Amino acid sequence: MGKMKISGSPSGGGPPVNADKFPIRSAFGNGGRRVTLWTNYFALNVDPKPTWKYSLEVSKHGVDAASEGKGTGAGAAKAGKVAGAAKAPQPEVKSKKRFKIIELALKELLKLQDPNIRLASEFKQQVISSKKLKLPKDNVVVVQLADASRPELWDVKIFEQENGHPDLSALVEYLKTMKDAGNEEQFPKFAAEIDALNVVLSHTTRADPDCASVGSSRFFATNAERIESMPLGESGAQILRGYFQSVRPATRRLLLNANATYGVFRRPGNVGKLLEDFGMARMMEVPFETCEATKDNGIKFFNEDTIKVYDSQLKTLGKNLRHAPLQVKIPKHGNRQEQKVFMTAAGFCTIRDGGDKRNKPIPGEIRPLFHKCKLDNGFDYRNPDGVSFFLKKPEQKSRSDTVPPPPPGLQYDTHVSVRNHFRKKYGFDPNLNLPVINVGKPERPNYVPAELVEIERDQPIKTRLSGTDQRAIISFACRKPQENAQSIMTKARDLLRLNDNPFLKSFGVEVGEGLVTVEGRELSPPTLSHRDHNNDFVDTTPTDGGWRMTGRKVAKQGSRISKWNYLYFVQDPRGSILAFVEFMATKMDIDIDKKPMSPSGIKLGRSGTTVEKAMANLAVAGAQLVIVYLPSKDTATYNNIKELGDCVHGIHTVCVTHKIDPRDNVEGYYTSVGLKVNLKFGGASHVMKKDTTIIGEGKTMVVGYDVTHPTNLGLGAGDNAPSIAALVASVDKDLSQWPGSVWAMRATEEMLDEQLQKHFKKRLVHWRTQAANAKALPGNIIIFRDGVSEGQFKQVLDKELPLIRAACTEMYPPKMQPKITLVVSVKRHQTRFYPTDVEHATKSGSPKEGTVVDRGVTSVRYWDFFLQAHASIQGTARPAHYTVLLDEIFRASYGKKAADALEKLTHDMCYMYGRATRAVSICPPAYYADLLCTRARAHNAGLFEGVDAPGGAAPQKPGATPAKTVPEGSATGGPAPLGSTPQKGPWGSSTPTKVGPSGATLAEAAPEEKKKAIELLRIVHRRLENFMYYV
Repeated sequence: MGKMKISGSPSGGGPPVNADKFPIRSAFGNGGRRVTLWTNYFALNVDPKPTWKYSLEVSKHGVDAASEGKGTGAGAAKAGKVAGAAKAPQPEVKSKKRFKIIELALKELLKLQDPNIRLASEFKQQVISSKKLKLPKDNVVVVQLADASRPELWDVKIFEQENGHPDLSALVEYLKTMKDAGNEEQFPKFAAEIDALNVVLSHTTRADPDCASVGSSRFFATNAERIESMPLGESGAQILRGYFQSVRPATRRLLLNANATYGVFRRPGNVGKLLEDFGMARMMEVPFETCEATKDNGIKFFNEDTIKVYDSQLKTLGKNLRHAPLQVKIPKHGNRQEQKVFMTAAGFCTIRDGGDKRNKPIPGEIRPLFHKCKLDNGFDYRNPDGVSFFLKKPEQKSRSDTVPPPPPGLQYDTHVSVRNHFRKKYGFDPNLNLPVINVGKPERPNYVPAELVEIERDQPIKTRLSGTDQRAIISFACRKPQENAQSIMTKARDLLRLNDNPFLKSFGVEVGEGLVTVEGRELSPPTLSHRDHNNDFVDTTPTDGGWRMTGRKVAKQGSRISKWNYLYFVQDPRGSILAFVEFMATKMDIDIDKKPMSPSGIKLGRSGTTVEKAMANLAVAGAQLVIVYLPSKDTATYNNIKELGDCVHGIHTVCVTHKIDPRDNVEGYYTSVGLKVNLKFGGASHVMKKDTTIIGEGKTMVVGYDVTHPTNLGLGAGDNAPSIAALVASVDKDLSQWPGSVWAMRATEEMLDEQLQKHFKKRLVHWRTQAANAKALPGNIIIFRDGVSEGQFKQVLDKELPLIRAACTEMYPPKMQPKITLVVSVKRHQTRFYPTDVEHATKSGSPKEGTVVDRGVTSVRYWDFFLQAHASIQGTARPAHYTVLLDEIFRASYGKKAADALEKLTHDMCYMYGRATRAVSICPPAYYADLLCTRARAHNAGLFEGVDAPGGAAPQKPGATPAKTVPEGSATGGPAPLGSTPQKGPWGSSTPTKVGPSGATLAEAAPEEKKKAIELLRIVHRRLENFMYYV
């Protein structure tokens, strides 16, 4: 295994000359009570037979794949032309079409081979063969792909990769010896071989037409006999339970990790039926007495509150329809039989159709006209009566060509309503209760009645879910650990074809039957200290991962809060607010004045003032804290308040709900919010009684940093939003205060940029200013890097570590550089553990809090461990996974006990999360960095919400309707021009963050504006930058 290279001392003196990257594990940990656990892995037996790997390239017949660009297509087939059809760019080959092309090509390729040859593929870009292949002429297989309208010829080029032989023998040998001479810093090891095994293991399931695959490792049954699903009421989607699998190397063996997984899919079937199930007809049948008359010719519309609810729901459905693969039924007409053509949805017909991204006219294009209709009750959307497209006369391609006459009763070169078009041409009368579906593009629409559109099955979707749907998913996914383990042993093995599969055996692969058992250890919780009524420190011993603060005060008061006030929207919560403040002052000993700045707070809303005005006035009056009483959970209002408090005025804010009512059992709620208040003002919730780790020496700073990318924002939302990086650091040995820095990066960048150096230096400067540190810099720095995959570990060392070193070089004398240990913390992984004995289980059935596993499913060569520090209340507990990328501290200080020291430190820190009275699942530096990223997204909600309008006002409609049938800015859903002064709801602006002089949102902005957009990230007010405002 090679010699360990350790030098230097634990408390400064410069970094070791031969410090290890990817350090060798000095020894396994031994601390704690031993326990035997099952884990969700199966033994993987591999007979290392020779295998071959080939690459695949797909292109249109006769077009070289390397030079093929995005050509143009003719839109729908001639037979399938529907309202407003227009030419559109040909999309690149991917997804289901690519799958089908490669599937056909492999069948043709097998015809050239010996009968016993087997092929495995992920149906994207590679194929694994059990023997060397005989390739066709020019290495190209030509296949014909046909749907109901037209055949297509495609070329699939097959070529052997330069290193085309995955060396399974070398992989098996490495696992036995753990020696890979000359490649010690390569990570992960044998990636090509592991990838080949994953392709082989997933091929049978992926080729199953009754199974949907998502990514490289997740599979969902979709046929009626095996599907595990639940409809989601507010998004028009459904949640499916499926199963994950991935090959993992461990000490002296290979393992197959399998777990239950969940995915959101479009609900398949007829779109008209889906909308009717959703309640469209009910929306249209709201009696007029519930509506308000307008000055616009006496036509009546839904009132503002009704519009807000229905428009939000329709907007969600429309977004989730975008990019959906569809089958469109073309009714029988003339001599043509009924046909079904494959198309892609752009969403519902809206009054913005036919314009560019800024809703400007497109040269050479004639926009649709929009009319008042049954669906025009304040919505953007139009039914078949509410939109007319331009029926252009077909061009005569040659003199002998005959231009077909227009459908009876229609004329060329005029605008025709979708309803009239389908009635006259097809004899089909559309449902006027339903919006029209655009199967073209927003800028070149192609309209079809909803009843003629079918959503294909097996379509995963990335969308922002409502709170109701999120709770439904949690309920569906939350199962007892034993239920999950049982389904992995039965349903997962069936779906993934792991039982006696001849195809796997042909590649020399077999999967063991039972779950693997591993050895774990249960670590004891640390003893915490609070203050009692005499201000003496008293011991608090956690039980079942938590503790109560009854009879206990915070360990350290924050700065005095002498000026505070509260805001509310409806009913004055004065009694509840004062009871809460009284509790903080007397029970928790938080240093806050018991009286607000004004006796009755400040009312917001229609009869009151806006939150902007209220916060501005409070800032002038010197308010330090504002408590905001929200009548219900409202993300947009919350974001607005945090932006105003944190960034604009530099005032700490806390939002509370009806749970603050003193008639309820409020001690837990009061404590939770009170802890946040104390942290915001520099206090400490609790401290370690006697810290025996390296932290207790007072010379070690702990850092956490993370990057969040603009994912899961819904289709069309935040398409060009920036990534957000956040860095937090401790300020002393108490590990109570974690101020931080935040900045924006380009969404395409995975690793942190040069700003890491600047912000790391800021944290060092702040450490030095603390009285407890006597103006000294830390001798040790322990860093927890969150949110990177194993494939990025080496990039962290190669790209981010040098920036951290550079920051230290600026701050320290040349020969006094700090020692650094860098650990990656990962929460999003698929490893789970199950108790084999009820004595070692929590009430929920998960392992006990403090369970650590560093063998069995880990590698002896690398230093990693799993830690479940928390007690899971429900569902199956997910441990955090920690991997040491660099160590200059622990092995030098603790030698063979280094693993125990790091595990204990990490475990103890999980009890130091200041917002809770329970241990948390991942160490606080990583947790706080994630919180800071989340807060930065709240400050800049407009960058991540696309064109959605937050707040309580009716959504704005940028753009212009060319028909001029609706007055601009009217209550009917007419447009307000981009860049105009936005209307405001009762608590502020109703529009998202704008970028550039055009006033467009980031999703709409021109390229030059997008380049500058990441510079517009809201920055926290300098008054709060060294406080934990984000908790």
